[in-house]
Amino acid sequence: MLDSVRISLKVLNAAQLAGVAAAAFGLAWFGGALPTAPRGPGSERPALVQAARAYADALDEELAASIAEARNAALLLRLDDAAISDAWRAARLQDWLALNPRYRDAVLLAPDGTLRASGGTGPVPREIVPRIPAPGRGAEVAVTAGPEEAPFAMTLALGAPGRSDRLVLRAAPGYFDGIAERVRRGLGGSGLLASGLRGSDPGRADGIRFAVAGADGRALLGPLPAADDPRPHEAAPTRGSRDLASPGWLVTAAAPGIPLAGPAGPDPRLIALGLALVLGAGGLGYALGGRVSARLRRVADEAPGDILGAAPASRVREIAALSGSVRDRTLSLDARLAGAGSGLDRVRGRLTTFEAMSGWTCWEIDPETRQVVWSDPDGAGSAAGGGPAPADRVATFADLAARFEPADRPLLDLTLAAALEADGPHDVVLRTSGPGPEAGRRLLLRLLRGRDAAGRPRVHALSRVIREGEPADTPAGANERRRNLVLRRVTDGIVHDFNDVLTVVLANLGVLRRQTALDPRQAALTDAALAGAQRGAALTRRLLGLVRGDEAAAGDPASPDLAASDLSATVAAFLPFLQANVLRDAPVVTRIPEGLPKALCGERLLELVLLNLAVHVRDLGLHGFAIGAAAHPAGAPTLPGMPDGPALRVLFASGRRPSGASPRLPSQSRTQDHGRALATVAQLVRERGGGWRLVCDGRGEEAFLAEVWLRAEAPAPDARPAPAQAAPLRILLVESDSLVRASVAEALGELGHAVVQAASGEHALDLLGDDAAFDAMIADQAMPVMTGLQLAAAVVERHPGIRVILASPHGQLPAAARRFLQLDKPFRPEDLATVLGAAAPPASRAA
Repeated sequence: MLDSVRISLKVLNAAQLAGVAAAAFGLAWFGGALPTAPRGPGSERPALVQAARAYADALDEELAASIAEARNAALLLRLDDAAISDAWRAARLQDWLALNPRYRDAVLLAPDGTLRASGGTGPVPREIVPRIPAPGRGAEVAVTAGPEEAPFAMTLALGAPGRSDRLVLRAAPGYFDGIAERVRRGLGGSGLLASGLRGSDPGRADGIRFAVAGADGRALLGPLPAADDPRPHEAAPTRGSRDLASPGWLVTAAAPGIPLAGPAGPDPRLIALGLALVLGAGGLGYALGGRVSARLRRVADEAPGDILGAAPASRVREIAALSGSVRDRTLSLDARLAGAGSGLDRVRGRLTTFEAMSGWTCWEIDPETRQVVWSDPDGAGSAAGGGPAPADRVATFADLAARFEPADRPLLDLTLAAALEADGPHDVVLRTSGPGPEAGRRLLLRLLRGRDAAGRPRVHALSRVIREGEPADTPAGANERRRNLVLRRVTDGIVHDFNDVLTVVLANLGVLRRQTALDPRQAALTDAALAGAQRGAALTRRLLGLVRGDEAAAGDPASPDLAASDLSATVAAFLPFLQANVLRDAPVVTRIPEGLPKALCGERLLELVLLNLAVHVRDLGLHGFAIGAAAHPAGAPTLPGMPDGPALRVLFASGRRPSGASPRLPSQSRTQDHGRALATVAQLVRERGGGWRLVCDGRGEEAFLAEVWLRAEAPAPDARPAPAQAAPLRILLVESDSLVRASVAEALGELGHAVVQAASGEHALDLLGDDAAFDAMIADQAMPVMTGLQLAAAVVERHPGIRVILASPHGQLPAAARRFLQLDKPFRPEDLATVLGAAAPPASRAA
């Protein structure tokens, strides 16, 4: 035990007593010297700072009062009366100066700087006429420093600065009289001045002398203290007022009457006394420590007799060895327990994480005792909030089986027996029973045989609730999900490639139509090709909706938003199908203006509405079919039951039945089917938050007339109408397909924009690193390696001034892309012009 001592007990005792003595001496020195300490050279600084600040504030008040007096003098001059001569105004200025002796001169100047009237008797000094400021740039009030006979001059513009007459007042040397006295009374009344600063000098405030320096360092009042003056002085600047900015004056407060005294040094005798006290205490501690350590050594060296021939040992050493051995064993046991506990916590943490991420619940079944153990994250031992790990819950197998339908319990027993006899997972789907919301659910239970650390058999189980419409988590169900995912990806790829081809067709035909003077036959063929390409775009959107179903409408977060539809494009693409298959030769009229907001519903719903209404008109034998639409602004009244917000009002109508024609409704069943078609339309529209109003069903003498109200997208807060032709922009085009890139670049050049092409996201970033002077960037979303959205995120972070436009087939952009401008593929040159008009800077839009 003594071998582990690194410091002698005598030295340690001596150091402790010496430290106590030194601390006591220091406290005695500080406590006796503090009350009688002389005032140091810096004790008057707070009073000087307060005095300088008070004088500067008083000076600001005086300047503000001078501005008011100058305005009163300007009112006496009656500048708005052209019949009054400048000589009369000069007399008024002389009278005003006689009543205000604080000012030496008062001069009225014209806007060009010429003298109009002067209140002084002598010639006007040159420095009283300041430089004429530029029109519209001068200040209303200006203060400039002057010579000793006039400390400063104040210029007041009597109208627009730089365009009107100015009144110039020159202060007399007595302008500062009385300020120091007011400051003295204010500081003396508040008790802020020490008694040592009081005096009778009329230029001081209780022993403090003031000096004022201009912005150029010229002394306006009193002598300024030198930079190396050892006597105490403090300075404070003026702040200005509401009508006058700070003139840059500096107020200095000095106390010349305070004698300079050097700091008093310590008394050498006291220092010697303190050292002697510390050394004496250290020697005493060393001596006392030696006596104590000698006795301890004798006790440690005592040994019992040699009983069994062993070497004599110290009792102290023996006790120390036993204590060390017990301590080591305790630490080892605690370390093992802690390691086992932490390992168990890690296992439980992994199990809890697995259950939370996968949706499965883990069970352990003991076949011998028929007990079931599972982890309860909602119990008292929950790890939420940094507490201990979740507690284990125990129940009998009979209690577990009681949670299922009686007809399914034998199936559970058979599956358990099969899991004990054979390796591999054993699946079973059971129905839950009992009161509460959990009744009637289907539960997938997967059992697997295993053994514990002692080799005893155990059955591990995983359970998960099967939702409605979800295939069971079996090999067949997994294959079904994989098939749907592969089908979706293949469909997305086909739609993207087909839209790229249509983009090339639309872009090149659009450029040809705009640049080339075509004869009527060529123009008709070009327009037919453009219409066919538009119909192909509608077919791709319909194919995408068919494969994905109603996932977007159901709120599936993993699917893109397909719920916003362009009413004009949908009607234009679907009408040829209606004319060819439903309406036959009946005339169709559409009146849907451009620029309508998108409807908050899928294209499939719009097509179903059109199909049902067209069949309705055909079956009644009505002549013709007409469709019109208009935007309904937010806040305007809508149909009852519709939510507030912007909407689209779509009108469907037909002509009257031709004379002699009869409706195609020979039977009562056909009439009922016909009524169900209108009811289906109403139900579809109302399920999407819209409205339906039937004015006339067309069965009588009147024609068919109905209104459909659809919820619409709200306009962006900063949305502005895009011009028909955007101003020339510098655009970075990022597209991996060379044919599409060349076609779009040609269309952009035809619109008058400068285009730089990039074949990938990495290529675009390299170009931006060399030159980032671009107004906008058009990027394809489905590029390899780096998608358009990933490139847009990098560009926004590094070059926030570039507007980003993402090009993708309608509905394939994720929700995170809504912050960027979007361009639906395939697009025409007119669509490019519209989106580039929205991307143009505000200055370019205004131009």
